[in-house]
Amino acid sequence: MPGEGRNARAVGASHPAPSTLRVSTSPARSAGEVLTELDNAQRVYRAGGSLFGRHRLVQAVAGVSFALQRGRTLGLVGESGCGKSTTGRLALGLERPDAGTVAFDGTPMPPRGSSAWRRVRARMQLVFQDPLGALDRRLPIGTQVTEPLVVHAIGTSEERAARAADLLRAVGLRPDQAARYPHELSGGQRQRAVIARALATQPDLLVCDEPVSALDVSIQAQVVNLLIDLQAQFGLAMLFISHDLKLVRLIAHEVAVMYLGLIVEQGEPEALFAAPAHPYTQALLAAVPDRRRRGPRKLLAGEPPNPSERPTGCAFHPRCPVAIVRCRSESPALLRRADGRLVACHLARGAA
Repeated sequence: MPGEGRNARAVGASHPAPSTLRVSTSPARSAGEVLTELDNAQRVYRAGGSLFGRHRLVQAVAGVSFALQRGRTLGLVGESGCGKSTTGRLALGLERPDAGTVAFDGTPMPPRGSSAWRRVRARMQLVFQDPLGALDRRLPIGTQVTEPLVVHAIGTSEERAARAADLLRAVGLRPDQAARYPHELSGGQRQRAVIARALATQPDLLVCDEPVSALDVSIQAQVVNLLIDLQAQFGLAMLFISHDLKLVRLIAHEVAVMYLGLIVEQGEPEALFAAPAHPYTQALLAAVPDRRRRGPRKLLAGEPPNPSERPTGCAFHPRCPVAIVRCRSESPALLRRADGRLVACHLARGAA
């Protein structure tokens, strides 16, 4: 159930349900069924180049696999440049995998730009990092909330306006704020408007890419709690991408830790945060400010390696304080331990 396995606060007053305008042609499904699945998905970019056509290959995603269920949230964490956002774009069908597969609702993602792809895209939406940049400053909020309905030719103008009012109420804004422009709202209100727009087509999947990092700390928890409420209302699956481990712990049912295009650890947040198994996860958690911790924080040494210069063996071994000879030559597979957690580390194979 939504909220299980995470520190979700109790919902006080429920938000009004959106209007009955039907926008999704997908059949009713049960929470817990797999909605989005990546199997060894890889994405390679060409960088650089010159008059002689020389370039280097950058492997942004090096083989990511996960299954995201309806009504559940997978938190994707890691340092900047580790491939989190590219993974989100693969899940949305905005990027084509160079190897591996991406499936949505049991069907491979259709070719981008096809009519089948457009139908699938109506069932998934992206919540951007910067709400002001995600909104058109020249258009009122209500117009932008109804924009997905116009794009997908859904409903009449009256039905779209009614749905926009309902969605604004659902995210904690007033219907009269539909006439306002983005600069007339606060940062938190703008992100609520972005979320309302993302919900216009009644999506099954929300990919939230650093959705609160541009907001004040005092507002971040409010937006995260709003997403938890909306998931409970609508049965959404969410891929929540963030570098903030505290927020991920609050919202996620499961957490996947990425390093240099690979998932190195994945499991339920309580177990993962209480006893991280991979040295990289341990380093990330040790760097999180904690008033209960005595002594200085242990910061992760060095900088993430360039994706175009991937180390041999374990990608983390140049920065790992416990690396052994095997780590320099053999890349560890992501294997399930006896305690159910997935870990890619030669030194963390046993039970917790």
